[in-house]
Amino acid sequence: MKQKRIFVTDCEGPISKNDNAFELASHFIPEGEKFFALISKYDDILAEILKRPEYKAGNTLKLILPFLKAYGVTDQKMREYSAKSILLVPGAIDTLQFVKGVMPAYIVSTSYEPYIKALCEIVRFPYENAYCTRVNIDKYPLKEVERKRLMKLREEIAAMPMIEIPENASTIEDFSERDRKTIMRLDEI
Repeated sequence: MKQKRIFVTDCEGPISKNDNAFELASHFIPEGEKFFALISKYDDILAEILKRPEYKAGNTLKLILPFLKAYGVTDQKMREYSAKSILLVPGAIDTLQFVKGVMPAYIVSTSYEPYIKALCEIVRFPYENAYCTRVNIDKYPLKEVERKRLMKLREEIAAMPMIEIPENASTIEDFSERDRKTIMRLDEI
């Protein structure tokens, strides 16, 4: 029996040059580049080194959402920013159109939904064949006291030193004392 072929691709890298979550953080959050880089490194440590139960690699996108909300990001702002900032890999549209014509094609990405929807429109790809991180940031109200707390925490996180992951690290004890303190503080936050 001949197996049916399907095409499955990520978005960021094979189709676009963007790192949408990083770009959103950089655009909307003060010192967003450093903030995102540290949260992303922390995410790597939790998933790949400390192997925390119930924690999955790529949760960076979940970790930064409250901070995006605190800095006024709405579903509409995410859609608008994502749509105007898409940078396609040369030939991506033609390649996707060709592949769609010869086999079922799917995009599977951790990217936020507003970005994937915008990308699908631009490359004429059926959104129903895309799987991504669903987001409805407007659904969750944020009290002023929570917003201010998140802003303070963002300041604290952005001021933290970047964590250095030692080669062959497998436990928290493998990190420098400074980095252990940073990791433990991020655990508290």
